[in-house]
Amino acid sequence: MSAFLLLDISFSIICVGISAILYSKRSSQKDNICPQGYILENQVTHARLLPLESSHAFTYPTVSLLLSLDALEAHSLDIYRGWAFGYGGLWGRLLGLRSDPYLTAQRPGGHQTIRGKLEALLSERRFLDGGNILQDAWMMTMPSFMGFEGINPLTVYFCYKSGQLWLVVLEIHNTFGETHVHVLEIGTNEDENPPRGYDHQWTFLREFHVSPFNDRSGYYVISIKSPTHAPMKSAEYDLTPPRPTVRIHLRAPLLSDATIPGDLKLTALLRPTVARPLGATSLFLVIIRIPFALLLSFPRILAEAWKLHYRKRLDVYIRPEPFPVVQNWAAEANISSGGPRLGGGVKWISEGLLEGYARRSLERFLDRRVNETGVTVTLVAADSAIGSNIFTPVSHDRTLHLKVWYLSPRFFTIMFLCPSAAHALLLGSDSEGLFFTSDRELFLSTFSAKTTFPSRLGFRQRFRTLPIPDAITLAIPTRHIFDDNPHGSIAVSGATIWIHFALELLEAYVFRIARARTVQGQEPWKQWERAGAKFREN
Repeated sequence: MSAFLLLDISFSIICVGISAILYSKRSSQKDNICPQGYILENQVTHARLLPLESSHAFTYPTVSLLLSLDALEAHSLDIYRGWAFGYGGLWGRLLGLRSDPYLTAQRPGGHQTIRGKLEALLSERRFLDGGNILQDAWMMTMPSFMGFEGINPLTVYFCYKSGQLWLVVLEIHNTFGETHVHVLEIGTNEDENPPRGYDHQWTFLREFHVSPFNDRSGYYVISIKSPTHAPMKSAEYDLTPPRPTVRIHLRAPLLSDATIPGDLKLTALLRPTVARPLGATSLFLVIIRIPFALLLSFPRILAEAWKLHYRKRLDVYIRPEPFPVVQNWAAEANISSGGPRLGGGVKWISEGLLEGYARRSLERFLDRRVNETGVTVTLVAADSAIGSNIFTPVSHDRTLHLKVWYLSPRFFTIMFLCPSAAHALLLGSDSEGLFFTSDRELFLSTFSAKTTFPSRLGFRQRFRTLPIPDAITLAIPTRHIFDDNPHGSIAVSGATIWIHFALELLEAYVFRIARARTVQGQEPWKQWERAGAKFREN
């Protein structure tokens, strides 16, 4: 008998024994008139309808919790002092929830609860204006299991005001660690006739990159079946356990008019089949029935992605940067209609080590440069958690102000790797659309190298010119603006450039040996080819 089989049998015996011992014990909510927590067994179904030759469908079980936010954060739903289920930690418990993975990232020096984050989000989007108060909310989400947190693709908050369902907040996670939120208000912008079996329906633009086999075009049609009762203790209790259902349809834009939803492309359905009040007995029964449901979400995603790519022959869309979330972001940059629109992103990919090094190099340069030129420089991140970074000269007579809006930390690596400001503007702004400036000429003069150069290119500049096609005939200074840093290490700077280019080559190599295909024209390792085409156009 294999060790794995013995482990499985032992685990099952332990679970059955624990459940038997606990069966006779009163769960924390047995006598509660209105349960404030439920454990749900769900059926999740996905279907792809277009293109017809790539049609595909699959169904799998999941486990989720439906919890009153107030009860959760008061720890009144904890089971056996948080060992079986608890809020606020990851380890030392069978099932658990904590605030870190949800909604916005934690702010430095402080800790926010899930409710605090939700209220901040609603306040930022003006839903708490005019005396509106969030009374409580049902939170439907997948918990961690023995310290393991999956990607939790969808968390739903059913928000209540004055005892009535008021808002439905959809929190969507992708496999890259990004989070996007849609706030849907009851009675506002709803579709007139929801389908049978559903209470509400909304149609709106798709904004977030979730599947690698779809771009961000199209429209979501979201249908909601509401919980049977509010989460407050004083709520009128319906004896029918709440089984809220979410149906998602993705419609492609109409070919003749992209502002109108067209053919149905994808469907997804999250439907609870069993709902039990949360307690020790119901928790252990679910774990015994479907013990690995909470561990298999990500492996299932990988397996189905493999089928779609290699069997159904769908090409991969490279992840685009999220849309900015601040109203009128980059309005002064005079971005064309193809520029970024307002999105609902609340959590972005954090900068990596190489991006952080490039950012610090740029900040050190600007600390010196603004005093040389008298120009104030403001860097504005699309991620509202980062905000703006302003570099102001100590004393100046001029009122020149350069603003640069960037979508991701990749802006800093472009500035670090491009041999000149003109190359960075061509690649990062004109071709890739990763950053935008208030004044192109002022950008070029601010980030230009000094007029006195060595006679030949330094080795770091030679590294930087390697991927640039000969067709791009922009002038290349012999020394980079970041290379004048008196406190910087030549070896570290050179190694950083080399590592960046090595990783780009490795990415292309991995795609090639895996026989993976990207949508033509989106290959990351061909960014300078696209920049060359843009240079010839101009």
